[in-house]
Amino acid sequence: MDRHTTPPFMLRLFYRTGAFHRPDEFLTFPLPPHITIHTWPDCNLKELSYIIAAAKPALLPDPAIGTRLAFRLIFPDTRNNSAGHTTARYAVKDLGSVVVGDGGRGLDPDDPDSEKKLENDGDKTLADARFVVGDYISCAILPPLPDGSVAPASNARTGRGSGAGESRAMIGRTPSGSLGGRERENGSARPIRQRNGGRGGYDGFSTRSSIPTGEWRRGERLPDPPPAGRGRGQRRA
Repeated sequence: MDRHTTPPFMLRLFYRTGAFHRPDEFLTFPLPPHITIHTWPDCNLKELSYIIAAAKPALLPDPAIGTRLAFRLIFPDTRNNSAGHTTARYAVKDLGSVVVGDGGRGLDPDDPDSEKKLENDGDKTLADARFVVGDYISCAILPPLPDGSVAPASNARTGRGSGAGESRAMIGRTPSGSLGGRERENGSARPIRQRNGGRGGYDGFSTRSSIPTGEWRRGERLPDPPPAGRGRGQRRA
């Protein structure tokens, strides 16, 4: 895909530390914390990870090595609507996860010679997920466990969210409650900052190059992001 000739589309990328947002949280206003980006169908999970790191660096622990970012597709449940239900609902589809450091050597400082083979779905694209314009992407940020090991992806489904990414609309409300008001991004109406008039990527983090791999240890500084790249979408199976 030529991103210079293919127009991008808008995508809302939601985030939460410790767990995914519940589907009913997307029915309230304001929407849960998110960033708005413009991307393409070939945008993959690694690229989305770079975008989150660039736009909201405080969301990741310092150091970020060993942090798992799990992704989920959020889309309207058309089967529920066709069954005659009047209340809109969202369905979810797990897309996979990316581990900062790629799960290679160095994640465990006490075991530098062992290679950890971790599931990594960073090359999966929005097109692979059958993303349709108007769908959402939700990201659960899972910091390393207390012993320094990488948190399993299942923690995003069973864990309890905390801190960054908690939906203000859900605090003190029932799941069907609403506070009303305009949708905002992280409490502000500003879109994500771009370079080169929006054609060069997201602050240099939109590349589809791999998240840092190799001899990286927890506690070391991540290398500078690779040059800017570009990403866009279709429908789920």
